[in-house]
Amino acid sequence: MEHATGPVPGAPVPAPARSRGAVPSTRPALIVVGIAAGLVLLFGVGAALTGSGSPAKPASATGRVRGTALRAEPATATLRPIERPGTPPSDVLSSIVLPVGTAVVSSTPWNGATQFNGKMTFHLPGSQAAVVAFYRAELKANGWSISSVGAARGQQNATEVLAQRASSDGWYWEIGIVVSPTTFSKSVSASSADSTRFSLDLFQEPQTA
Repeated sequence: MEHATGPVPGAPVPAPARSRGAVPSTRPALIVVGIAAGLVLLFGVGAALTGSGSPAKPASATGRVRGTALRAEPATATLRPIERPGTPPSDVLSSIVLPVGTAVVSSTPWNGATQFNGKMTFHLPGSQAAVVAFYRAELKANGWSISSVGAARGQQNATEVLAQRASSDGWYWEIGIVVSPTTFSKSVSASSADSTRFSLDLFQEPQTA
């Protein structure tokens, strides 16, 4: 004869066992938080290193040209007498500089009959050697390829710097800087001791870039 095996009346009922698998793990969440914090720190440091201050200016717009006492400034506004609407293109004009203190002597605008050809003549306090050195350095620094530096044809003791560059208009442009010999003043003033005249010829070459 079998006896029933149910709970004994009056005996305490044991509490149900807790399942360990029911408690979610926080380890994945902590890993994600750690990665996010690391990325925020990384980008913050990068921004501090690259985003502070204003963008660096082109070398041609600041500082003194090595080997001379001359400083460069943009020539765009000064060259307006020889400009036509859209010609020369902006990338050519913005790549030309003048020594600070340059004064305009004359201008010869393009007549429109041939490829563009404009000329301006200037003078400034300074030596012939300094002006030649200035343009050899500045033209190269502003994307021009120096093709020759030597005696100018038809001008005694003058030096010519020739350079070329391709432009956004699809043409090659050439610039010629002819620097005359320095003239010396009889004045005792140091500021007027010497003066150099130079011309700037800018023309569009007949072949495309």
